[in-house]
Amino acid sequence: MRVLVTGSSGFLGRQVALHLSSDHDIETVGFDLLPPLDDAFPAIEADLCDPEALGRACQRTNVVVHFGGVGDVDAATRYPDLAARANVVGTRSVAEAAAAAGARVVYASTWEVYGPAVYEPVNEQHPCAPRHVYARTKLAGEDALAGVHRRDGLPVIILRLGTAYGPGMRPNTVFRRFADAGRQGETLRVQGAGGQWRQFTHTSDIAGAVRRAVGSDLTCTLNIVADEATTILQLAETVAARYGVAVRFDPERPGDPPSARITSEKAAQVLGWHAEVDFRRGLTQLLDQFDREHGEVACGGNSGPG
Repeated sequence: MRVLVTGSSGFLGRQVALHLSSDHDIETVGFDLLPPLDDAFPAIEADLCDPEALGRACQRTNVVVHFGGVGDVDAATRYPDLAARANVVGTRSVAEAAAAAGARVVYASTWEVYGPAVYEPVNEQHPCAPRHVYARTKLAGEDALAGVHRRDGLPVIILRLGTAYGPGMRPNTVFRRFADAGRQGETLRVQGAGGQWRQFTHTSDIAGAVRRAVGSDLTCTLNIVADEATTILQLAETVAARYGVAVRFDPERPGDPPSARITSEKAAQVLGWHAEVDFRRGLTQLLDQFDREHGEVACGGNSGPG
């Protein structure tokens, strides 16, 4: 099986591509506007909105795993036109290229497309009314795929992912910001009262769901979200205790999606998927990794000529 992973130089796309490339039954090829970080798997450097490049990349491809686009909420806020181009136009290009090649698509969407919860737990039949530009563009990407499915019969599995954490996280994530501040002995700053909560889902669990979706011929929408809920205050207090620092509260950040209990019961039924990484264990491993990286960077910075 040949699988093309778009967004393979980004946070989640890279972790998924690494996971798939470890499977000897899968030929994994990356696709990203940014150059590959290493030679862990072959990758094509091209733009999602270039139909010719996508068409060539999809040749002989069985499944396109689509993580490409603007996945950073803050970046989508600052550059809404770019987010619309990458997440909507780019996704439509992926859908059309996959359909022309006779491939299937596994699309990385987000739980944030639901917007404020009308009922809980939120299942896949819940209405979608996202407020933030990032979530709106991801939902528009879903609509683009659905349109090509209706027109050309493109098989599509949409995965509405939980808030992801794990190796390779961006510097502006709350995990990185808390860890960096704690390591430097600074007070951790929580936006709002900290009572907002998330069902943080580890990258290895997300990659496992993608692997199951790659091997499926279903067309459906699935929540891929861990059951365990953690408040931002609980996260801050855990990190603060590790580094021996205090926690303070700042004004609430506008635009944050409201907390909502998401259920992944359907994914358990049709894919046999459930999250396996306990949050406290996953967080400890992640903080250990951050600390190791910090030590390596510090040593590297001191090794140059002085």
